[in-house]
Amino acid sequence: MKHSYIKGARRFLLTAVLLCGLGGRVFGGPEYPSIINNGTILINTGAGWGSHLTGGKGEFRCPPLTVSLDYALPFGTLPFTFGLAFGFSSESLYGLDFNNFGFAARVAYHFSIPIEAANIYRRLDTYALAVLGGILEANSIENEGAFWWTLGGGLRYFFLPWFGAYMEAGFSEFTIISGGLSFRL
Repeated sequence: MKHSYIKGARRFLLTAVLLCGLGGRVFGGPEYPSIINNGTILINTGAGWGSHLTGGKGEFRCPPLTVSLDYALPFGTLPFTFGLAFGFSSESLYGLDFNNFGFAARVAYHFSIPIEAANIYRRLDTYALAVLGGILEANSIENEGAFWWTLGGGLRYFFLPWFGAYMEAGFSEFTIISGGLSFRL
């Protein structure tokens, strides 16, 4: 079991590095979008649609709810944010309730879209995302957990300099797609 976690983590990191390298070539180069500076703190809070941790047999009582916090800290000259994510979901199977608590580390590489003439791009943040963590199934019979990892992407649009909306997508054991409110500190 431990070997599969290590193997999955290696694939995860290799894919994340490759996506970041390609992103800098496709988009405008290694710099943050206009709305983010070095040291910016971003908070996302929202709901999503996710996988059933009960093997697809259960019903959601509470859809995946997530909160994430990202801190803009360049890695060399590359525009990265590093952060944490927390989540909760609840399922029902055969009359039993299963509460799932997720926690993970996040790394995002941000793309600067080179079209600065339009005002919409100054408030837009697009990024490739890597999430790595775990899920505790608190009420399960075996009290098992699951490995939570995903590679995906997301975007944030800020209506005000400190307030906006976000959407993230990627195959995950916790959420496949999520969206909600975003705050910039």
